[in-house]
Amino acid sequence: MEDVQSPRLGESEIPTAHLPEPHHLELWKRICIALLGDIRREQYETWFRLTAIRSLDQNNLSIAVQNGFSRDWLQDYYHETVSKTVEKVLGRPLAVEFVVDPERAGAGEKETPQPAPLVEDERGQETPVKAPPSLLPSSDVSLNPLYRFDSFVVGPCNRFSYAACQGVAEKPAEAYNPLFVHGNVGLGKTHLLQSLCYDLLQRTPDTRILYLSCETFVNHFIGALENGSIERFRSKYRDVDVIVIDDIHLLANKERTQEEFFHTFNSLYTRGKQIVLSSDCPPLEIPTLHNRLISRFKWGLVTELDPPCYETRVAILKRKSRERGHEIPDDVARFLADRLDTNIRELEGAVTKLLGFCVLNQQKITLEVVRQCLRELFTVRKGQASIEDIMRAVSDRFGVKQAELQSRRRTQAIAYPRQLGMYLARRITRMSLEEIGGHFGGRDHSTVLYAVQKITDLTKKDERTLALVTELSLELQTHEPDLPGAGASGAS
Repeated sequence: MEDVQSPRLGESEIPTAHLPEPHHLELWKRICIALLGDIRREQYETWFRLTAIRSLDQNNLSIAVQNGFSRDWLQDYYHETVSKTVEKVLGRPLAVEFVVDPERAGAGEKETPQPAPLVEDERGQETPVKAPPSLLPSSDVSLNPLYRFDSFVVGPCNRFSYAACQGVAEKPAEAYNPLFVHGNVGLGKTHLLQSLCYDLLQRTPDTRILYLSCETFVNHFIGALENGSIERFRSKYRDVDVIVIDDIHLLANKERTQEEFFHTFNSLYTRGKQIVLSSDCPPLEIPTLHNRLISRFKWGLVTELDPPCYETRVAILKRKSRERGHEIPDDVARFLADRLDTNIRELEGAVTKLLGFCVLNQQKITLEVVRQCLRELFTVRKGQASIEDIMRAVSDRFGVKQAELQSRRRTQAIAYPRQLGMYLARRITRMSLEEIGGHFGGRDHSTVLYAVQKITDLTKKDERTLALVTELSLELQTHEPDLPGAGASGAS
């Protein structure tokens, strides 16, 4: 990492807005490194990762951000910190302002060179993976060369989605248009979508593919409205051959953005362009989604990724370990597959940590080593449960769908579990009232505050509510796994 105490620039050395942008990128990198000395990493990731210098002269520094909300938050809570950091790096004070410019915001992150991933060849030597074909520069992701169809473990849970993505790669805008892939987090949606793009570009390298998250689409639309650049926005999103949008369920509760996406969809579809969408839930379960969008999403093919079955989990564990140059024993693979049954990301994380532990400590991969280094993977501690964990626990307890907790329905059968979920989220997570409300269908902070207060009051006078809160809280707290080699008595 670059030394934040690098020599300060004198007044005559301060770059101006007329200097090349790479100069700005390097300077902003230095400022951000210095900022990390004053703020937490998670604060940086949330508010500064997608920022960049918009303009700079002798007296003023303009910082590009994604949207108006980010601009206001940074102005209210980080302006003084940023101003002091800029003065420390440059050696003199500048007037700092935050400006909405989603096209420029994040440019530094995308243009910073990243080292090529390494894989081990048959001789055990690490060699760089060949760089993948390129998406359009305005995409907010880069293709991961390890995400290929031939590295995807196919099982009953994902075979149909796998075949559908292959079909689109072979015949875009002919086989399935649009293609809508949905499933819970960590089941392989990103792997399949990137494989589709990679394979398509291998077949036809000049295909113009725009791949981005729905959040980026929303932010860019808001920025275009604020800057009066809506025509440029429309040109960017409609002048493509293939558009891939991840997490399309984030369109929920965004009326104006849904309207714009509807017209974008129609423009692409009528011109024979391929549309690929992914979501955590099927179209019908996206809260407040316009019926005409639901109808269009179902024009082509809607396919679901299910959690991997036991046999598929074993195969994934074996494949992931071989990709890292090792072979985990069958009994270890079976043990992990039996206990990590939520998603593929869990399995991959377990393999990475287990192999790293064994290499560093020069130990063989055994069940005893698994018990030693992976115990926390089978333990959920209070304070670590995510909002998704809480919503899943509440949904299971009351027999309602998570989409119903996010819907506008106000029947007692839905409202009570929803309020209980908000209460637990406020009690267990570090999320703000606004963030919790966003996960429960875009509700405002006052609604969340009311729910928290209501459940708090009920726990004092209603034994059923108190019991539910206690049981769900314990469920989301520590539980010990049945690990091999552990004492049966659990003596303390």
